[in-house]
Amino acid sequence: MSLSWALFRNESILPAVDLIDAKLETRATMRKEFRSLISLEEAQSIVLSRPPQAAARTATLQESRGCILAEKIVSSQDVPGFSRASMDGFAVLAEDTLAAREDRPVSLRLAGIVPMGALPQLRVAQGEVAEVSTGSMMPPGADAVVMIEYSQVEADQVLIRRPVYGGENVQAAGSDISFGEAVLFPGTRLVAREIGVLAALGRTDVNVRTLSVGVASTGNELVAPGQPLAAGQIYDINTYTIAAAVDDCGANARLYGILPDEKGSMAKALQKMSGECDMILVSGSTSAGAGDMIFQVLEEVGELIFHGVNLKPGKPTIFGLINGKPCLGLPGYPTSALTVFSCLAAPAIRTALGQTHTGKRVAGRLAGPLRIEGRRQMLAVGLSGDLVYPMDKGSGSITTLAGADGIIDIPAGVEFLERGEAVHVELFSEAQPADLVVAAENTLLLEKLAESLPWRLMLLNSGSVRARLYLEDGVADLACVSGPEAALEGMELIWSYKRELGLVFRDAGVLSDLDGLRIVGWHRDFAMQAAFERSLLALGLSHPRYVRAARTHSAVAAAIASDRADLGFVEKQAAIEAGLGFKPMGNDEIMLLARPRNVGDALIKSLVSALSQAGGA
Repeated sequence: MSLSWALFRNESILPAVDLIDAKLETRATMRKEFRSLISLEEAQSIVLSRPPQAAARTATLQESRGCILAEKIVSSQDVPGFSRASMDGFAVLAEDTLAAREDRPVSLRLAGIVPMGALPQLRVAQGEVAEVSTGSMMPPGADAVVMIEYSQVEADQVLIRRPVYGGENVQAAGSDISFGEAVLFPGTRLVAREIGVLAALGRTDVNVRTLSVGVASTGNELVAPGQPLAAGQIYDINTYTIAAAVDDCGANARLYGILPDEKGSMAKALQKMSGECDMILVSGSTSAGAGDMIFQVLEEVGELIFHGVNLKPGKPTIFGLINGKPCLGLPGYPTSALTVFSCLAAPAIRTALGQTHTGKRVAGRLAGPLRIEGRRQMLAVGLSGDLVYPMDKGSGSITTLAGADGIIDIPAGVEFLERGEAVHVELFSEAQPADLVVAAENTLLLEKLAESLPWRLMLLNSGSVRARLYLEDGVADLACVSGPEAALEGMELIWSYKRELGLVFRDAGVLSDLDGLRIVGWHRDFAMQAAFERSLLALGLSHPRYVRAARTHSAVAAAIASDRADLGFVEKQAAIEAGLGFKPMGNDEIMLLARPRNVGDALIKSLVSALSQAGGA
């Protein structure tokens, strides 16, 4: 007989009905339904609006591995600090080798040997050579190195069988990293290549951001790994997977193990975590079932902000605050917990630390054709979207690693790869993909914005010539160019501004006689170099004595300020910021070019808006 029929037939059953109703009411109170489900986007917005607060500390290089950089790293020296041989062989005057041929070698006198790690005790005169090893300091007088394969020693004579040009097989001082050059920025994760850069600069410690994240699981059925399992028990997975994911984001996971499914004990544990950590992550006990109580604890000892997200998996997700610290309740199932962590916790942690990451192996396609020696090669490459481009500046260059995202393995026997060919990039660590890539003629305005934008702008200080090529090939989203040939057919001008250029110096007296001055120039792909040489020619100097070449205005100014050079060419603001003298020589126009189909992109619009607000036209 059904309960409803019994009620109709016999009033004597009413006491039993009252008891059942009371139990159902109690059960309903314990089971408390989900609040209105919110969208994932709304949940992300809420969590990101209440991020954990990171701190900063000083760490040794060894301690800093995996940490997030909290300071801008500007080189206090040149790397290398001296011109050095990049091959084993003989240091020569290039002009002495012009007539050298395989069948008609040039004979030069062996003046001596330059040992590794020692100051040269000789000078190479015309008609002489000095034996050098890879990394040896170049002796005075020599300007190139003939590889040992193209030479032959006979008593005190060396036969040279191949001509070399000035600078061949020589790594010039400051060619890798220039004094005053910004090489690493806040928010960068310090892994092998970045730590190598710091070591190359002589740093022993560095300021890093720290974030402590408390991690725990709940459930009476859980047992810590290594302990015996009883009937109905399973090992705690989430504490370890979530802690590893926290570490991958650059934060420090603090493990609190398995919390008891008892309200009072759980409340004490969560309050303890809030006192010791910057953020709390707890998995399990987030549903609306009778045994799930995190939402109840959060309401009683903190602030429950949302309970339930319209996400599969991840519906029972909880978020709130305990003692002002963000607390995220993750689902109990490991896959669900990791999914929600990736969607909500990871972005909050990265935002607090100022960094992002992806996986460790990605597929891509070559941005341009690639010619290889035919030997098996691990080529350092950068990533721009799905485009892969080589970053190789030579095996002795630490900035090859600093700018590279990973390597591609090129098998032996392959001598040419076509543009667009599919490749797989093995990442050095978690990649930090740029939101927008700008190949640029260096400008202080754009460089400063790269530090302050809320998204990652990658600047490739390539000069105007390469910037156009990178834009055409799709490596860059935008090209920042100047010079008489700045415009590019098929590309759209989206922003421009004029800047004043001129000579920069410590002492105005040097302008009275430019002959013999130590001059810092620009790399040849930069429009700045052509403008500089026009200015020098107008002042009567046709053969300037360049002692170094730079890629940024800051590096030029730093070279002058530190007495590494006497004269340079920069935009006016760089001279002002360095406290140097400035002689105006003219204006140029900086233009930002984009592919027409990308002009409406939200990030490009955001960049143009930021440039305009910062003072550009």
